Amino acid sequence: MEQLLYLPASMVWPLAACLVLTGIHVYLGVHVIARKVIFVDLALAQIAALGTVIGVLLGYEVGTDDSALYLYSLAFTIFGAFIFSVTKMKGEKVPHEAIIGIVYAVTFAATILVISKSALGPQELDHILKGELLWVRGGTVLKTAGIYFVVGLFHFLFRRQFITISFDSALAERQGMNVRLWDFLFYMSFGFVITSSVAIAGVFLVFSYLVIPAVGAMLLSDKLSTRLAIGWVGGAVCSFVGVKLSWDTGLPTSPLVVCVLAGALLLAGLVRFLRQSHSLKHSMKYVLQSAVVVGVFIGGLFLFQKEREDPLEHLLQMFKSPLPAERLTALQQLTEHTDHRERWASKVVEALSDPDAQVRRAAIRVLIEIKDTSFFRYVPSLLRDESDAVKTAAVNALRTFGGGLKAEQLVDAARREEDPELKLMMIRAALDLGNPAALPILADMVAEGGFFSAEAYEVLTTHVGNRFPKTQMSAFKMWLKENGRDLYWDEQLHKFVLRGSQ
Repeated sequence: MEQLLYLPASMVWPLAACLVLTGIHVYLGVHVIARKVIFVDLALAQIAALGTVIGVLLGYEVGTDDSALYLYSLAFTIFGAFIFSVTKMKGEKVPHEAIIGIVYAVTFAATILVISKSALGPQELDHILKGELLWVRGGTVLKTAGIYFVVGLFHFLFRRQFITISFDSALAERQGMNVRLWDFLFYMSFGFVITSSVAIAGVFLVFSYLVIPAVGAMLLSDKLSTRLAIGWVGGAVCSFVGVKLSWDTGLPTSPLVVCVLAGALLLAGLVRFLRQSHSLKHSMKYVLQSAVVVGVFIGGLFLFQKEREDPLEHLLQMFKSPLPAERLTALQQLTEHTDHRERWASKVVEALSDPDAQVRRAAIRVLIEIKDTSFFRYVPSLLRDESDAVKTAAVNALRTFGGGLKAEQLVDAARREEDPELKLMMIRAALDLGNPAALPILADMVAEGGFFSAEAYEVLTTHVGNRFPKTQMSAFKMWLKENGRDLYWDEQLHKFVLRGSQ
C-alpha cells in the first residue's frame, strides 16, 4: 500500500497544483454548465494569451517582465469578461455559446497574426496548450492558491447573487438584480482564475478540470452542495492517480490527468445508468452489448494495423519531407543506428545542401560524430554559407579532422569573411592546424582596432609569442615576410617557432 501511494518529492508540487486547480474549477464548472457556456474557459484562455503576446510585441520580455505581461493578460481577460457580459441576449435568439465560439476563433487568429510580428513563435502556442505542470514549484502554487482563495471568498460572500444568476436568471430579473453587472463580475473573477491556471496547466487540462468533474457530479446528484463535494473528491483522486501514473510510466502528466478524468466520467455515467434502470438484468445486458461493440471496434483497429515499418527506413523517408523540422529530427536520430551507417551516411552528406540552415548545421555535426570526411568537397560552399551557424559548424569540423588542405581553406575563407568574430574563429582554427598564412590577416585585425582587436592580439601572442607590441603590426608583417618560410608549428609548444632558434 505504501508503494502504491508513494510519490517522489519532484511530483509533490505538480500534484499540489492539480489539487488547487480542482478546488476552484469544480465550483466554477458547476456555474458554467448551469449557464450553458461550456467553452467560455477556452475563449478566456485565448484572450489571456493574446494579451501576453501583445505585451511582448510592445516591448516586454518573457522571463524578465513577467509581472507586466501578467497585467496585460489580465487586462485582456477582464475586457473579454465585459464582452461576454454585454453580448448575452434576452430570449437567446443567438445562443451565447455561439458568441463565445466566435470570440475564441477571432482571438486565436489575432494571436497568430501578432506572433508573426513578435519575438515569440509557434512554441509559445504549444506552451499555452500544454502548460508547465511538471516544472511548477512551490512559490507559484502558493501564489496561485492565494489568488484562488480571494476569488473563492468573493463568490462565497455573494453566493446568493451568483447562484441565482447561474441557475435561475429569470428569477434574478424578477428580483430586480442587475444581471449584466453580476455576469460581468462572474466572468471577471473567472478571468483571474484562468489567467493564473493556464500558465500552470495549459488550456486543455484547465478546461477538463472545469467541465469533467462538474459534469460527473451532475450525473450523480441534483443537489449543489453534493455536486461540489463529489467534484472535489473525484477531482482530487483523479489528480493523484494521473500524477502517480505519469511518474510510473513516464507519460506526459497533463494529458494523462485528462484521460483519468475522462475515465472517471464514464464510470459516473455508468453508475447513473444503473441507478436509474428499472431492470438491473436488462441494464447489464445493455452494458455488455456496448462493451462488445467497443471491444470489436478496438480489436478491429489492431486487426487492420499496418505492418510496422523499419525505424531506420522511416527516418530515411523523413528526409523527403517538405518540413525542415522532420528532416532535422531524422538527422538527430540517425546516430542511434550506427550499425547500419552504410544505409544512411550518404543521406547526411546530401543534407549539407539542404535549403534549411538548421538542417545543414545538424548534418555537419552528425558527420563529425561519425568521423566521416565525405563532406570535404562541400567545405568551400559551407564556409561561404549565408548562415553563421553553418559556418561555425564547418570550422569546428575542419578543426576536428585537421590537415593542411583544410587549413588553407580556412585561411581563404577568413580573407573573405566580413564578420570579425567568425573571421577570428577561422584564423584561430587555421593557426591551430599549423598554417602561418593566417598570421598576416590576424595582424591586420589587430592594427584595425575594434571590438575584437584585443582578442586578436591575444591569439597572435599565443601562437608566435610576445614578439611585437600591438602598435607595431606593420613591423610584424615585415618580419613575417622575411622569416615566414622558416616558421614551423611546434606541437609540444603549441605555437610557431623559427627553425634553428632552439
